[in-house]
Amino acid sequence: MPVFQPQSRLNTPDHYRPVFADPVYRVSSGCFLFLANPGQTSVSRLGVVVAKKNIRKATRRNRIKRLVRECFRHHYFAAPLDLVVLARKTADTLDNTAVTKDLQALCRALDQKVSPK
Repeated sequence: MPVFQPQSRLNTPDHYRPVFADPVYRVSSGCFLFLANPGQTSVSRLGVVVAKKNIRKATRRNRIKRLVRECFRHHYFAAPLDLVVLARKTADTLDNTAVTKDLQALCRALDQKVSPK
């Protein structure tokens, strides 16, 4: 079973900065925005941003972050990416199954952009 390893995380502002400054890939839905750059390491890394402005309650923000991490853990991208996932206000209105389906669809769309066939 895949595990969300520490090397699979964007930890510091220096890790996030290049992705926010000039994202090479953008994929979005009504609930999430994916920003990605080609990876600076040999593994894909994830950063999750769930603003308190968008989702007020901490338990709900944590639920969204947990679902994003779980989806990332189970999805293997064709090339290593530095990926930042931003949650929008509408993400809080969906149940876990709908959030997971939305995230999986965005992961597939991002994969198609990264490695077009």
